Amino acid sequence: MNGARDDSGSSLVELVLLVPVIMVLLLLAVQCALWAHAAQVVQLAASEGDRAARSLGGGPGTGTSVAESVTGAPGSDVTHATVSVTLLPGDAERMAVSGHALAIISGLSFPVSAAVSGPLQEFRGSE
Repeated sequence: MNGARDDSGSSLVELVLLVPVIMVLLLLAVQCALWAHAAQVVQLAASEGDRAARSLGGGPGTGTSVAESVTGAPGSDVTHATVSVTLLPGDAERMAVSGHALAIISGLSFPVSAAVSGPLQEFRGSE
């Protein structure tokens, strides 16, 4: 066997090179799932805060506290959340919620944000 080579040990080298790549891909998949979950939580916070702020007897303070309670709930996967309510012309308001998705890979920080607007619900007597 003049030109034949022994391939023993080659699978170990392939495994040593392949396992870190698989681990990084797995971490990226989990990070993307955390980002998607955080985006849904921020959207929920914006819509629930908007609903509370626009309801009869609500207001910007009520909407802000509801949105903050959603983003601050256990398992929300949102960090550094900020909530803002803006009164728009024509009896409307805009609820904006933003933050960052929970990071499991050091140095990666994915921003998430959502905004919802609509008319204020008011009781108007007959004129």
